Amino acid sequence: MKLRWLSTCLLSAIVLVSAVIAGCGSVDVEVGQATPTATPLPTIQVSLLIHVSEDDARWFRDFEVLKGTNAYELTEQATEGNLESTYYASFFAHFVESIVGVPNEGDNYWLIFQWNGSAEQWEPLPVGADLFSLKDSHVLAWSYTDTSLDPQPLPSVKP
Repeated sequence: MKLRWLSTCLLSAIVLVSAVIAGCGSVDVEVGQATPTATPLPTIQVSLLIHVSEDDARWFRDFEVLKGTNAYELTEQATEGNLESTYYASFFAHFVESIVGVPNEGDNYWLIFQWNGSAEQWEPLPVGADLFSLKDSHVLAWSYTDTSLDPQPLPSVKP
């Protein structure tokens, strides 16, 4: 009786250990450690316009980023880091000072907009770029804008 109980416990332990090892991914037999199975991270596609002037509009269409990326991170990735900014911790945001080598100067500053497809027009982001979480198919634009004009002009280039 004791032998049958011991056999049943041993068999149950083997089955349990096999199930745990199978759930962890592949096993490195040489070292005896489980290696996790890679899970692809979800991505989305968004488009970004860098609107320097009427003659200089640079599109980054269907740009693939990780889900959860914010508008500032998108700008860093699309421009390959060709921007300058200062981070203000109290606002949890960057103040963009230069994009693609074009610095804020005089009354001209970089402002960010989102395309409203139903209204077919650009609209200012409701929050700073760092706080704007991207969704699939968003279309954004950084526009070098003369802030002394009232009303401030919107980007003239449309998606």
